[in-house]
Amino acid sequence: MNHRIWHVGNWCAHWGNEFRESAFRSSIKDFEVLNYAKFLVRALERIPSTEVISIPSWELYHMSPEDFDKRLEWATAIIFGDVETQSLHLNPSFFQNQFESRHVTFPDRFDLLKQWIEAGGHFHMNGGWFSFSGHQGYGGWGRSRWQKDTEERVLPVECVAGDDLIESTASFQVRTVKDDHAAVQEIDWASVPPILGFNETAPSPGAEVIVEIQNGNAWYPLLAERRLGKGRTTAWTTGASPHWGVNFMKWEQYDRFWQQLFAPRLK
Repeated sequence: MNHRIWHVGNWCAHWGNEFRESAFRSSIKDFEVLNYAKFLVRALERIPSTEVISIPSWELYHMSPEDFDKRLEWATAIIFGDVETQSLHLNPSFFQNQFESRHVTFPDRFDLLKQWIEAGGHFHMNGGWFSFSGHQGYGGWGRSRWQKDTEERVLPVECVAGDDLIESTASFQVRTVKDDHAAVQEIDWASVPPILGFNETAPSPGAEVIVEIQNGNAWYPLLAERRLGKGRTTAWTTGASPHWGVNFMKWEQYDRFWQQLFAPRLK
């Protein structure tokens, strides 16, 4: 069976510089769409018999319930990177005809995605400014129905309240705590290049921390995993791409790490 990975996020639409030449007129020159996910996607595409589809988070927001269901049926693994909960939770059609309808409801994508995991899927979240709690709490994952008011967490890490970004222009020390895990086998973790930031989290109940990252006197999860039904969830609390991962993606063992984490034989 082919391995099919759906990657969401780590795209950016960039408007150019604004030029103002009078008190009444200005113009913005240049526009580009940046695909920061391409480095990770390339590594995943090198897994034998693997197909990868990568979309921006705004396409997830616009995805119809029918298309979302089709994507879940297609995927064997799903990766979110820098995707805030609103992009998953909301959809423009939810707000259409809301005053004409007797009841306004919409399929809850958190529930659908959780059911997909329990049936055998692998859900993974990469760190970033809109992952986990994120910048000023905008990620929102700690307040989601996956994590709040439930004893059965979906993510393998607990999100902190408010802003969770821990950053450095130098680096952080990294160590493995479960050397026998298949994702970290035969990788020289002492050679990890400088990581420039991560999301502060704590292990969820029943989760397994595989790699840790240090800030001051404290160690935090960098790679964690937990089982959920027949499936599993994993979290990498730093970026797989710029800017936190701008050095990490140049690492000679970058491809090997992602391939070992997502290889179907590990499920």
